[in-house]
Amino acid sequence: MAVTDALFTVALSVLLPPFLLVLVTVLVLASLGKSLGLRQKYVQFLLKVFEDGNRILVKKFGRQRMAQKEEEQQHAHEDTDDEDEDEDPSSTDVISRDKLILRPLLDKDNNERLDDTHEFGLGDCLDYIRTGMEAIVDDEVTKRFSAEELTSWNFLTRTNCQYEFISVRLTIFWVVGFILRYFLLLPLRILILIIGMVIMVASTYIVGCLPESKMKKRLNNRVSVFCFDFLSGALSLVCTYHNQENVPLRGICVANHTTPIDVLVLACDNTYDLVGQRHGGFLGIFQRALSRASAHIWFERSESKDRYAVARRLREHVEDPEKLPILIFPEGTCINNTSVMQFKKGTFEVGGIIYPVAIKYDPRFGDAFWNSSRDSMVSYIYMMMTSWAIVCDVWYLPPMTRKEGESSIEFANRVKAEIARQGGLVDLVWDGGLKRSAPKKEWKEQYQQEFSRRLKVQNVTTVKKEEKTE
Repeated sequence: MAVTDALFTVALSVLLPPFLLVLVTVLVLASLGKSLGLRQKYVQFLLKVFEDGNRILVKKFGRQRMAQKEEEQQHAHEDTDDEDEDEDPSSTDVISRDKLILRPLLDKDNNERLDDTHEFGLGDCLDYIRTGMEAIVDDEVTKRFSAEELTSWNFLTRTNCQYEFISVRLTIFWVVGFILRYFLLLPLRILILIIGMVIMVASTYIVGCLPESKMKKRLNNRVSVFCFDFLSGALSLVCTYHNQENVPLRGICVANHTTPIDVLVLACDNTYDLVGQRHGGFLGIFQRALSRASAHIWFERSESKDRYAVARRLREHVEDPEKLPILIFPEGTCINNTSVMQFKKGTFEVGGIIYPVAIKYDPRFGDAFWNSSRDSMVSYIYMMMTSWAIVCDVWYLPPMTRKEGESSIEFANRVKAEIARQGGLVDLVWDGGLKRSAPKKEWKEQYQQEFSRRLKVQNVTTVKKEEKTE
């Protein structure tokens, strides 16, 4: 027992001074809005470590993979020699999307399949069966709600590839990284999070007590950016902001949605009023604190009355030139940062200027995607705080307005396409609500109506033929 107490005392005396020094430095620099660039150097060092580990993996598995590749090529060459030379090569494809419908049609007039008026047979159903099987084999929707796969290992056992015991060198890297993340970074980050929460609650309370004035608005801007920048230290956030001449000053700012951290990322560079679902627990503390200092809009997604009230408040907010820009995530749910899914049209019916923002995270340092169906907010924050860092890029795009004669859906799709293009994301038409609910009834009925129209055309032509023969 005495030996244990002695070891604990020695460890405490060795680790506590540098820990306190780092903490005080973070507090002082955050209060002054300054940085030593330590996070950037830390990220650059991690990249070198990841590259070294990847070289070890390539060296370990390179020969095996090359041998497998040569064997596969040899088998493929033998198979092609046995095939008929006149055979269409496309017939060997497992999945071919030509003339198939894998999503709801956006243009109902562009459907040439209704011209087919041949006699009905059981084979007419095969296209639909084949489409359904292809959707199961290569589902481009549900895989957007799971963690993004990495091409190389980042020394985190929670990722898809686990190589910690392949070689002695990799094992040493992994053990040192585990100790660094859980015994040094995690306690420091938890302390920063607690202090940051206390500072935010106290600061927003003080700002909320002030009367409405320009001074209150300026103070709120300074306090908001300071608090969020301080809290970003709890995640070792390293964010690069591009095209800052397009930073929103008023109107509506829309961005793709990967995680609740999106708010933190954007609020470290600018002040926003937020619109979102009302939460309890940890997120609820943030929401109540922020609402004291500014005009944020929280609602219950399940209540239709709230949706009408939100639309009205949004319109009033946009029309007031004194209000802050309002930040909205039109997807309505978190996507795994590989794609952008359908934007809800309500945001684009309000009017005013839309400021698109594209956010792209680097998954090598930590997967920022929040799978709310699987992980609670507390467990998600724990995973983020035990990751290496959160690294991302933000692009402020030029403001966009609704064109004359353009519908709200067309405007939403145009903004979504710009965000996807800038962020290097896949532009999908599917609704992110499929994460929790079944496909819309109208989508199913669209296929049924198409098939029934074909049957009606076929029946009419058959009756006419019978009348002629009589």
